[in-house]
Amino acid sequence: MKASRTKSDTRQKIIDKALELFYRQGYLATGINQVIAESGVAKNTFYYYFPSKNDLCVSYLQEIDRNWINSIKTTINSSKKPLDRLFAPLEFLKKWNEDNAYRGCPFLNIVSEITDSSSNIRKETIYHKDGFKTIIRELVKDLKESNKKYFDTDVESVTDAYYLLAEGAIVTSQNYKDNLSFKVARNNIEKLLNPS
Repeated sequence: MKASRTKSDTRQKIIDKALELFYRQGYLATGINQVIAESGVAKNTFYYYFPSKNDLCVSYLQEIDRNWINSIKTTINSSKKPLDRLFAPLEFLKKWNEDNAYRGCPFLNIVSEITDSSSNIRKETIYHKDGFKTIIRELVKDLKESNKKYFDTDVESVTDAYYLLAEGAIVTSQNYKDNLSFKVARNNIEKLLNPS
């Protein structure tokens, strides 16, 4: 039991170093030798867990997906009102950007470096983005069912618009190094919910 925990800890140590380096420096700019040296593991140990840099990147994205989705759900669950819950993902993304000096979305950053559309890295990014969109859809449905004033809400249209506005806010925030885009996204989503 102890040996398996050590193996697991070693694997996690490598992923944690990739979390730092891939996000800060970029995927292509970070070499395997740097990850090995800075995580303090032997080369053979690294390749035991990750036969290739691509395998490490997939694990990196899976780790971020777990962390982000859990954090988004925690932020949602800290709100009671359906409208506040709906906008909780935007609040999470806004805070993430602030806390990370507007470095942007790790998924979008990585996928911008990958040209192969059939890559496992791209598939992990799509999996994450689809999961994010599913969360938004559930929040829009909950809002629609919470109050008759939202009865006419087109769940799919609002979900699609929210998703695109959130993604655009992330990229714009990264480019301009501020969070004004999240306010603009929220205002536009509110207009979709309350057309007049």
